Formats: sequence, C-alpha cells, structure tokens
Amino acid sequence: EVDRDYSASVEGIVIPSAWVRAAVDALERLGIAPTGARLLSLDVADEGADKNALCGTRGVQIEYLDEWKGKGSDLYATTARAFQVCDEMGYTGFRYDADGLGAGIRGDARVLNEERRKTRRQINVQPFRGSEAVYPPEAVVEGTLGADGDKGRLNKDFFANRKAQGWYSLSRRFYRTWRWVVGKVRCPTDDIISISTECPLWDKLVTELAQPTRTFNKAGKMLVDKKPKGMKSPNLADAVMIRFAEVEAALNI
Repeated sequence: EVDRDYSASVEGIVIPSAWVRAAVDALERLGIAPTGARLLSLDVADEGADKNALCGTRGVQIEYLDEWKGKGSDLYATTARAFQVCDEMGYTGFRYDADGLGAGIRGDARVLNEERRKTRRQINVQPFRGSEAVYPPEAVVEGTLGADGDKGRLNKDFFANRKAQGWYSLSRRFYRTWRWVVGKVRCPTDDIISISTECPLWDKLVTELAQPTRTFNKAGKMLVDKKPKGMKSPNLADAVMIRFAEVEAALNI
C-alpha cells in the first residue's frame, strides 16, 4: 500500500509521494541519531466524521502519532488528552490548530495548567492559525530564486495564508530529505524530516502527506486544498504541518 503511488497522476501535489517515502526512517538510513526538543502538535477535529490528531517529535524525527474521532468529543477532553501524552512521552508542550473549534483549546489549557501548578510541571501551549498572514512577509521563498539577478518571490507575494506557507515549508523539508537519501546531497540535519516506522499510524501518515494539492488564486498566491476530489481530511498530516510550520516565536521549552 505504501509503495503504491496513487497520487502520481494528480496535478499540483504539494509533497510528491517519492519525497515522503524517502523520509521513512530517514535518520536511521542516514546514520543520524535523533536530537532536539521533544514537542507535540494537535490538529483539532472540525465536525462530523473528522478526527483529532496528534504528532509527537524529537527534533526532526516523527516518533508518535495518534488520532481519534472528533464527533461528540469536547475540547476540554481533547486538551486533557494532549496534556496526558505530553506527560507520558516527555513532551514539553504542544502547538495546536487555533482556527475554528480549536480556538477554545487556549482556555482549557489555562484551566488545566492552573490545576497542576503546585503538583506538576506546566505544559507550554502555542496556537497556530493557518488563516493568518504569512511570516515573515518580506522573506524570500525558498526555491524561487532564479538566475541573472532574479531576487525570487517574497512570502507575502507567494502565499495566500499561513496554511499554504506551512505546507510549502514542509514540502521543502521532504525535498531536502529526498535529495540526501536518494541523491546523496547533504544539508543541515535540522533541515530534513524523518518518519519513524516504530510509531503507530506511520503508514497512514505517508499516504496523507501526499494528498494535499496546490492552486493559485486570482492574485497569483498559493492556496492548499487538503481534501481534493472529496477525499477525507488528512488529520495526521495536518498535525505534522502544524508541528513544523514557521511561526514568530519557537514553542517555549
């Protein structure tokens, strides 16, 4: 299933499946030990059959994945579950989808941290809003620099919102990983990504990551469609994007 490229004939794929497959156990294949902060991200279910999803990492290594039905679940229970995973896995905090229903996570996290203030460590929580403007707006988009003095495209001119920027940035991680694994083109270790086959649902994540497609609006800015042709929302992949998206300040560790 993982080796079948169902998206090969689909136009505008943000992350080609070949790049994703190259990232499976990439650190192990490259002989690199995982290092870095242990952090979690949460994609909050919207409604209906949509699912909540968690992605846990150590540095650039995806080591933990989980998802559960969002229908009928309350935000407090969802937040408490993220806190529990942080405690069990040693994650210092998590970033969450703050658009839509996820906006309520902030208040529930504050209540949970107040309850544990005297007896347990605080869990650092940070919102991510895909609907927001890009950051930093004046930075040049990686991969757009051309020859003969071409200065490339700026974030504010290339992306319609931070969700599109986040998916594009994630695609560059997979591209650099693919170049290193397949083409032996080295780069800084912190600039790649690896999916551990020791974590549950890794194979489902591989499929989801190659699902989103890109289009461009009337202003020529990139948009991302996560559910092309009526497909289900890629919740695990969304959690990965949220974890690695560029934001104004790093999650406090």
